[in-house]
Amino acid sequence: MSASVTLKDIARAAGVSTAAISQALNDRGSMRPETRERIKAIAAELGYVPNRHAAALRSGRTMTVGFVMGDDPDDDRRGELQRARKLTSLVRASAAHGFTVTVLPDSTPDLIAGTTLDALYVPDARGNRELLLAAIARGIPIVADDQFVDGSRGLSIRTGYDAAVRAGLDELERAGARRIAFLTEDGGAPRDEIGRAAYEIWSSVRGREPLVRAVDASRRTLPRLITDVLADGADAIFAGAEDGPDVYLQLEEMRLVIPRDVQLVALCSTDCAVNRRLGVTHVCIRPDLAAQAMFDTLPGALLDDGPRVVDLPWELVPGSTTRPPMAVALPQSVKAP
Repeated sequence: MSASVTLKDIARAAGVSTAAISQALNDRGSMRPETRERIKAIAAELGYVPNRHAAALRSGRTMTVGFVMGDDPDDDRRGELQRARKLTSLVRASAAHGFTVTVLPDSTPDLIAGTTLDALYVPDARGNRELLLAAIARGIPIVADDQFVDGSRGLSIRTGYDAAVRAGLDELERAGARRIAFLTEDGGAPRDEIGRAAYEIWSSVRGREPLVRAVDASRRTLPRLITDVLADGADAIFAGAEDGPDVYLQLEEMRLVIPRDVQLVALCSTDCAVNRRLGVTHVCIRPDLAAQAMFDTLPGALLDDGPRVVDLPWELVPGSTTRPPMAVALPQSVKAP
């Protein structure tokens, strides 16, 4: 099959004009159905491949999406890995849809002025105000994770962090937990801020005092923090920073019986398989699906008909680290005399 076959080649083989070939291949015009099908068959036999980029340029599109990559030298390794995974997902989804990807560092918003993009994907919209304003000024639709895009053209992708945290806390509550500690990541990354806020709101609604501890990126402080929260009366731990397996192993090393002595639920997007193998109850989030969600919604987001919101799926996976829900004692029925 050759991608060099042109409309003129098909027209020569079919004995019609190139205008007729264009109408047939794009299902336009009023030609007879049998003629249209004959032209399509000849095009397929010759191995004709439509030039998506040429068609896109004629419609004012570029078949290119931008990806904002953080370039802070002080950024933690987990944040770098998450962005790298999102970039990989975007490249794969873009290739499947005939798009290319342009990577833009978040520290140089001036680069926006020299780019032509169909959309700009921002995995973390916080801290990128200048870059976002520059893109909006040029009319480029913004696609952002867990951040509402205020504009007529754009897409907000809700990855489900807050909903997953609430579901995990509800699971612990149903299993009888009364004092739930929340472990987050030190540094205040956007995902951790969302998880912590969801935990604090959940605790406030139920009249519980929050018990939050921040774990360093290297996990060196994890043993001490677990000891601290248990000393503070925690009977359950929600691991909200991809460290569910680490917490599980640390509890075992402390010779605590799980879930009798302490229950555990983990939030994860990269270690879901490990949590499943260990039997850790976890809520699995799929931020890697954001890129495909963008392409599923991109045609509408390119129109001036208001911002769009898409919710990604997530799953609560029960394991052996939580107890079955506590049974509610029902009054005994009165026997008839």
